[in-house]
Formats: sequence, C-alpha cells, structure tokens
Amino acid sequence: MSKLQDALVIRGNTVKNRIVMEPIFTFSFHGDDGHFYGKQHIEHYEARARGGAGLIILQATQCFGATDGTGQWTDYDKEILKAIAQKCHNYGVSVMMQLACGDSDINALTTGEVLSMQREMVSAAVTAFKLGFDGAEFHFAHGYTLCKFIDAAYNKRTDEFGNSAWNRTRILTGILPELRSKTGDRFMLGVRMGEFLPESRDGFEIAKLFEETGVDLINVSFGMKFPDGDVPEGFICGPMAYSGCRMKQAVDSIPVIAAGGLRTEEQVRFLIEHDYVDLAGIGTAFLADPAFGNAVLGSTPFTKCRGCERCLWFTDHTLCPARKK
Repeated sequence: MSKLQDALVIRGNTVKNRIVMEPIFTFSFHGDDGHFYGKQHIEHYEARARGGAGLIILQATQCFGATDGTGQWTDYDKEILKAIAQKCHNYGVSVMMQLACGDSDINALTTGEVLSMQREMVSAAVTAFKLGFDGAEFHFAHGYTLCKFIDAAYNKRTDEFGNSAWNRTRILTGILPELRSKTGDRFMLGVRMGEFLPESRDGFEIAKLFEETGVDLINVSFGMKFPDGDVPEGFICGPMAYSGCRMKQAVDSIPVIAAGGLRTEEQVRFLIEHDYVDLAGIGTAFLADPAFGNAVLGSTPFTKCRGCERCLWFTDHTLCPARKK
C-alpha cells in the first residue's frame, strides 16, 4: 500500500511525495512590463513549493513563439520561468512546464502547418529543459488543439495525422525521438488527456500508444467534454478522478495522476493509499491554501476551497472567498 509521503522516481527524478499541483491558469495575473510572466508568478509557484507539493506542473504555456523567442518565450519570460524552476528546486520539488498549442480546428490545418506546430513543440520542450525544468507535459485535454488530434470523432484528417489511433498520436509520437535526443535521459515527458475520446476504449488505446512510444506520465483530466455518470459505491471522489483510476488499469507501468475536485485530505489519501493511482492532482485546493500539501501530509487544518460554481481565480483571484481573512 502506497503512502502520501512516499517518493516516486520517474526517469531518474525523485518526486518527493504523491501530491501534484495541477496546471491551473492564473487568468488575473499580470506579467512584468507587458511580458506574459512576472514576479507574481514566481511568488505563486514558490508558495506552493514551500506548501508541500511533490510535483508542480505550471499553467499552460503556448508553444508558438518558442522557435523565435516571441509570445510567451521572450528573454524576460524565460528568465522568470528559470527563476520558477529554481525556486521549486530549492524546496526539493520537481517541476514541469505544461505546453499547449492553442485552440485550432485541426481539420482545417494543412500538413505543413501541423509540421510547423511540431517544430514549435520541440523548441518549447527543449527550451524548458534548458531553463532547468524537470519535464514537459503536453496539453492533450479540454478540447484544445492537441485534444482534437487524438479524439476519434473529431479528427477527420486524411493525411498521416488522421484516421488510425497511431496517426492521431503522431503529432507527439512523431517528435519523441528528437525530444529525447535534445533533452537527455532524465527529462520527463508527460501528457494530460481524458478517458473519453470519444469512448473509453479510444482513450485507453491512445494512452497505451503514448506509453509504448516513451511518454513517462499520464495526467488524466477530460477530453472534448467533462465526464459524467455514476462512480462505484464507496468511491468518494468524482467522475474525473474515477477516469484516472480506470486509466491506471489501462496502462502497464507508467505513473498516472488522477484529478478533479480533490479538496480534502480524505479524498487524497483514498486515491493513493488504496493504490488507485500513483499521484493525486490538486487544483483549486492549492489556490485556496498554498500550504494544502503540508496540511494533508501532516493531517493539520487548512483553508478549504469552497467549490464555487465559477472559480473566481478565473476572473480575479483577489476575490477568492477562501483567501479572505
């Protein structure tokens, strides 16, 4: 039986406990002097590193611009990202960047445009490696561009990026050898994805292909739409977390993160100490209390996320009712 405080080694990296801060976008944060990232982001992630996370995955950063140092990849932005990685490492926390490719209609893209996207994906991951991050997670979830590639119902492409499951994963699997050659043996490559693509069997097939081609970590969220339906009797977490548990059974050996509404110590311990998954992904609970990880590990009180219907961090984080004194 696993314990929350147990370390987990992934490609030579020691994740010091089983608590993951998920990549939640800080919409109301402002970068410095017109840049995307700034000191506010450093403070945000340092507080969660100090607060007990074993692994932190940064909010989505768009790959576009990585090849020429524009967009979210200016020299200043890269210095901020480098500082975030160092701050996390100061607390013994592993840290990954989540990399995204916007929200395009993949069926309208030319093959040349997809190949260009792959070049940006490589540049972004290699840059993350050079900035000191321990890995990169590609955002194949939530209906965005990469998610559309792997969804069997959405992807209508007739070139090498469509039709079969193998082709639908090629947007990433086709560049994995290059990524490995440019980032070394210890750099973790993960995927955030859902189970239903559009059916469970499709998601499981895609996850297996990612595993077989060298992806190190599956972070389970949702695909084109949020999962619903019942969970088994006695399962104290929601449908999305249950998807993570099902995904764990579908792959052979790579670690799986389950997430989705995990806001209590009981839920986190339930998933890990019953060996349902390898890691528990925490979202809004870490926004409500930066020290959520330490509190859960030590079974001490914490400021609870109130589960607002629309999380105020998506509009103005200063209005979060959990953070009010």
